Amino acid sequence: GTDAEKGAKLKVKEVNAAGGVLGRPVELIVYDIKVSPTEAVRAYSRLAQEDKVAVVNGSLQSNTALAVSPVAEKIRVPVVSRALDERVTTPNFDPENPDKKLEVNRYFFLTQPSAFQQAAIIASYAIHELKMNSFAMLYTPSNSYALYLAKGFEHYVKKQGKTLVGKFEFQAGDQDYRAQLTKIRELNPDGLFIPNYVTENANAVKQARELGVKSRFLGNNSWYKPMDEVAGAAADGAYFPNNITFDDPKLQDFFARYKAEYNEEPRLHSFSGYDDIGLMIDAIARAGSDDPEKVREALENTKSYKGAATDITIDPTTHRPVNIPMSILKFVGSEIKTVEFSYFAK
Repeated sequence: GTDAEKGAKLKVKEVNAAGGVLGRPVELIVYDIKVSPTEAVRAYSRLAQEDKVAVVNGSLQSNTALAVSPVAEKIRVPVVSRALDERVTTPNFDPENPDKKLEVNRYFFLTQPSAFQQAAIIASYAIHELKMNSFAMLYTPSNSYALYLAKGFEHYVKKQGKTLVGKFEFQAGDQDYRAQLTKIRELNPDGLFIPNYVTENANAVKQARELGVKSRFLGNNSWYKPMDEVAGAAADGAYFPNNITFDDPKLQDFFARYKAEYNEEPRLHSFSGYDDIGLMIDAIARAGSDDPEKVREALENTKSYKGAATDITIDPTTHRPVNIPMSILKFVGSEIKTVEFSYFAK
């Protein structure tokens, strides 16, 4: 959240230095939701009803975004989010029939590949490029982010005619997964998909190595920094998708401007805040108004917005981005190396 806020503030500073939007300066109002769905709803309601904002950015987490989504539909101030769970934009999303056309929440938008889209990318890479045929998963269903990545991964693997030998769950707060990993070791799948947050992912790979699990690890975009510091060499050989890589030539200008502003290197969500706020300001400009309904309409019709990391086009039927590739990265020892700058699921 702090990284996203810094990226957002940098974008606002640049826009205001260039004259603002609609001839007025942009004001960024920030509240801490404390990783709480209740606090997220409270903050959204305050922004929409008291602060009278044109559009809201947040949250980076699916659990909090799921709480805000139905409230946004009632209050009718649009939200631009990085949550992955498809249900935030299509509440009746069916993981058993993910291609089914559904009614969309008109006031909620995603700006990065959703859970099923991200899962398809890493599963596709494992199957088509790494030639894997069998898989297991280790995840917590209490985190909708992890749950829907797992469901998306399972859907793609089965659609490709490959084998899922087991789905292994743990509960929120668990730190010991040795019982599950022992069973996975016995099944010996080619790939083990671990789509949780950094601490859980790091615990899993360390314990897997201790137990002698031979499967190659496959991750989600939470395997990025600081996973290299937390997991260390235990993550060696793992592959995972991400929105950015720090050696991508097209990002160097943004990284330079960010470092000049904050005297520190950007991290994963530094660019998220920068691009999301930029897209929101672009929608206000195209709407010619800060009226939330007009901004909502402009967001729905976003085509090829040029962000620092990628171009964003919104599908008006899902309110999710269209055909965005991700980078594929690999752990070599405890270092993260780029394998592909731009990979699409096959």
